Amino acid sequence: MLKLHKTLVLVLAAVAVMMLPIAAAAQVKPEDAAKFMGGWALGMETPQGAMTMNLTLKADAGKVVGSITSDIAPDAQAITDVAKAGEALVLKYTMDIQGNSVPVKITLTPAADKMTVSFDFADGQFMLDGTAAKK
Repeated sequence: MLKLHKTLVLVLAAVAVMMLPIAAAAQVKPEDAAKFMGGWALGMETPQGAMTMNLTLKADAGKVVGSITSDIAPDAQAITDVAKAGEALVLKYTMDIQGNSVPVKITLTPAADKMTVSFDFADGQFMLDGTAAKK
């Protein structure tokens, strides 16, 4: 009976921890993202072939904001949700694909003499990796 009681307590504790709200990351300040600021060419290989997206990050009212464009989406998408995760910069925005709002998360990670970039579309439904080159 004691073993069952301990197991039940552990299961309930695990469920309680999973239900805790995840703390939202604070908006990153420009001075904390200095190496990421400016223009970037984000290159990646897609199922349809090579693709380049153009990312610009700048300071605005004490926050880091950005915009992103590509040949297939030339209208700039505003990026206002910018946070740090360790050494990486995480950018989030929503894009419209045929009338549907799709969440996008871009992670820029310093790696030796370059940056890597990871795209996460629709919360893991489609992911791409590539490199980021300073313009």
